[in-house]
Amino acid sequence: MLKIREKISVLLLKHKLEVTSLNKKIWANEKERLKCQNQIDEEKKELKGKSKEIKLPSWSKLLSLLLFINFTALEIFVGWVTVRSFTLAFQYGMSPDFTPLITLMSAVLGETISYAIYALKSKAENTKGGIVYESMIQQMQSKNEEETLG
Repeated sequence: MLKIREKISVLLLKHKLEVTSLNKKIWANEKERLKCQNQIDEEKKELKGKSKEIKLPSWSKLLSLLLFINFTALEIFVGWVTVRSFTLAFQYGMSPDFTPLITLMSAVLGETISYAIYALKSKAENTKGGIVYESMIQQMQSKNEEETLG
């Protein structure tokens, strides 16, 4: 009878060890899953916070937009003045006045030049060695270092 109890206790002990090792394996898998889930939740919170921030465009973009609107308004006005000048000239039998077209040409030229300058500036910033490119690379490297340390 004693041997049977010893065998039973040995079997129970083995069973407890197997259950414990199985629980450790399950916990290790669950722990890894929980880490991933927590990381996903943190990234969602970061993205949610970033989406609420209103990021204003840079001053150069605002200036380009202002120039574009200004030149477009000038072009529309000069076009209207030219059409009005032609109708008045034909109405009174005079020769039409083409001086507003000179202003129209300068407005189109100014708009084209300002866009070209902005495009060149953006190209210089966003290519390798540019200000925006280099700062973005530094941010990515620091983020990677934080992830490896944390």
